[in-house]
Amino acid sequence: MKSKSYRYCVVGTLVVCSSLHAELKMLDDTALSSIEGQSGISLDAGLQVSIGEIAYFDDGNALQFQGIQIGSQADITQQTQMNFDFDIQSDASLRIAYDIAPTRVFVSDIRLDDDPVSSFGGVGLDFALQGVTVLKTDGLTDPSKGGIVFDTDYALTNGGLIYRTNGNEIYIDDFSMNVSAHDVVWEPHSSGNGISYRVPLSEGDFSIGAIRFSDNPNNFGVSNDVDSGLELPSFGAFSGDFSLTSEAQIQGGGRFGTTGIRIDSQNTINSMNLVYTDDTNKLSLLDITGAYNVNDMRLDVATDRFGDKALAVTFGSVDGNLSVGRILAGSAEKSFGGFDVDFELADQTIDGMLYSNQLYVKGGGNANSGPQGISVDAMWSLSNAEVSYTEDGNTVQLSGVTSYGQGGVTVDVTRDGTLGGEEFFDGLRLGFEDLQGSYKIDGLKVGNAQQSIENAELQGGTELLLALGVYPAFDFKVDGHITLGAGGASGDGITINSDMVISDSAAAVIVDENSKGLWLTDLNYDVHLRDMTIDMVDEGIQLVQGEAWSTMDIGNLRVGDKDSVGSFGRFVIQSYEVGSTAVISPGGAGEVCVGGRGATSAACVASGGEWEDRGEEGITVSLKQIFAEAVDDVKRNRFIWETNRTGGVGTPGSQVIFDNITTNDGVDGQNTYGFRNDISIDVHQTTVLKKSDGADANGVIGSKGDYKIMDGSAPGGYRYVSAPTAADLDNRPLGFAVQAHTHFKELSIDNVAFKHQNGDAQVGIHEVKLQNFSISSSLTATPLADPVN
Repeated sequence: MKSKSYRYCVVGTLVVCSSLHAELKMLDDTALSSIEGQSGISLDAGLQVSIGEIAYFDDGNALQFQGIQIGSQADITQQTQMNFDFDIQSDASLRIAYDIAPTRVFVSDIRLDDDPVSSFGGVGLDFALQGVTVLKTDGLTDPSKGGIVFDTDYALTNGGLIYRTNGNEIYIDDFSMNVSAHDVVWEPHSSGNGISYRVPLSEGDFSIGAIRFSDNPNNFGVSNDVDSGLELPSFGAFSGDFSLTSEAQIQGGGRFGTTGIRIDSQNTINSMNLVYTDDTNKLSLLDITGAYNVNDMRLDVATDRFGDKALAVTFGSVDGNLSVGRILAGSAEKSFGGFDVDFELADQTIDGMLYSNQLYVKGGGNANSGPQGISVDAMWSLSNAEVSYTEDGNTVQLSGVTSYGQGGVTVDVTRDGTLGGEEFFDGLRLGFEDLQGSYKIDGLKVGNAQQSIENAELQGGTELLLALGVYPAFDFKVDGHITLGAGGASGDGITINSDMVISDSAAAVIVDENSKGLWLTDLNYDVHLRDMTIDMVDEGIQLVQGEAWSTMDIGNLRVGDKDSVGSFGRFVIQSYEVGSTAVISPGGAGEVCVGGRGATSAACVASGGEWEDRGEEGITVSLKQIFAEAVDDVKRNRFIWETNRTGGVGTPGSQVIFDNITTNDGVDGQNTYGFRNDISIDVHQTTVLKKSDGADANGVIGSKGDYKIMDGSAPGGYRYVSAPTAADLDNRPLGFAVQAHTHFKELSIDNVAFKHQNGDAQVGIHEVKLQNFSISSSLTATPLADPVN
């Protein structure tokens, strides 16, 4: 058909709190006479909207969206252009083709109950949209009850997402997405209260050119600073593709009062790939699959435990699984291996207190950062999780992971400066306020295609995670912040500034499933980071610390459970580092000599060792710690052991003090080599020998020195062999294997002092130096081969 375009101000039906002006033009006879045919309608529209407020009310409480504007992306005060073509097709479906020019939607403030001070901040969306939607009725569960089925294919370009607080901004820039979803169903819920939503298959891809930070209030969703013209710093770029299936049931009724919203959903990730790009280097998460269910999620405007109005998001339970087939990094795109997690977030009662999963979200972040931001009063309850890492076909699983806790989290976009006596930094600031919680790992399991992990024995070995800074169990109370800044050591990347205080806590160094082990109790730990950068480099992921200092004050080192009476005493570890680095690379130890020395298989065996090829995948962490000269009483490297505290914890005792510990290169005061640890992590078979003659705790008979060989057909799942064949050796027990090399040129201790309860410290030794140190070790954790004998 031929049509003539007319321009209108188009608005939806809204209850608004400010005047909305619109002008409709009547088609005159001349215009009508030029319209021919009856195959469809074409509508051209210009849209610019300003709305003072839209409010959602729940049991008399209001969630308010204020300062709403819709207009052109180039100038939100001007109209954006839209074109719609409507056509009824031969099968009676309605086809709608649309082309929406670059548009910006912005909400300047989101508030609760007319709060005159606090706001969630401003949010905005940029987009241009081209696509086709076809509306039909085939596929409804019960056509007599109504509903709609549609196919949609669209391309979103010129996209962006703005989050703005107190004049500072995070801007997701250059966002594009292509989506195809067919046979999507919206229909009445079977209860008669609400709607059901089904998406049999949604496929697409997306890309984000940059995630930018701005501290200039004059910037508003731009790539370059409007004053200097310089490109704004970026966290990096993202891209990916996906295939999803989902269902949701949306009903009326919250958890509190008589109104609110309930959502249940069932979701499947058929496939997904995600890629993070930092300049030219990538971190790729490939072959992602999974599924998750959200059960009885409720949305209310309600009162939190402090008596403040908040958006309450509460959950009955959430369960699911996620699998990442391959994780690639570095210029060679080598693989770390794969990752799997099964989880259930559900209610738990711990020491008489019910922990559930709920978020109370309200406006206003950190009290000193300004009136805009987000505060969350959170409670969580992870009732169980199994976290697995697979490399070269072998899997290690952190089994029986549980966690619970409660506390405050704040979210702000901040800039460098001091406000209210508190230091802030450029970036997205996550604050923690009286966040108290606990987590625990029961133990490890190992397995592969031949040795099922489901039937594997629970074993120790979680203490090997200490090399990565992970405690097997941790009860904590946290205050402080971590601020993520845009830009790394050069170009894109992440810069971290952080101040964290952990107090009145307890951490396990070694622990079993009954919480027995070696515990750090009465623990107070404060740690500070300045200008730590994270970048993707040729080797993998690189972390570079600008300056870092911390004090770990262990009130008691206890054996048994964390409430045991006996104690080794108090330990204080102060650390001060400048320019320390860590590189996390794909690939583990590769070919290694275990129990001997030699760079070849022949040399290794000749020295009494075992030559092992641990495969291509795995993780290697290379740490370089630069222990710097003391600056003051806080920024220094010092170790204190204190005993004989007759008055108990917190009272003076007898101390031995190792003070001003530094690394040195041994040449002209240089300090660049540092204290180095190269740690490779694999899951690999290892030799396990019987310790004594006779039957072990499981009744399996063998002689001292026999090899343990896994055999699913044998009683107990294994047997002992005195002279294993090559096939037997391929079925040795799997273990969590850690290969480490520790080395330094010089480690210097300025002095060793002794201090009695009521006296001053007296130096007993001046200047202790350790030089040219190098030691390698290989540790493998497996289930006990002979637990009794």
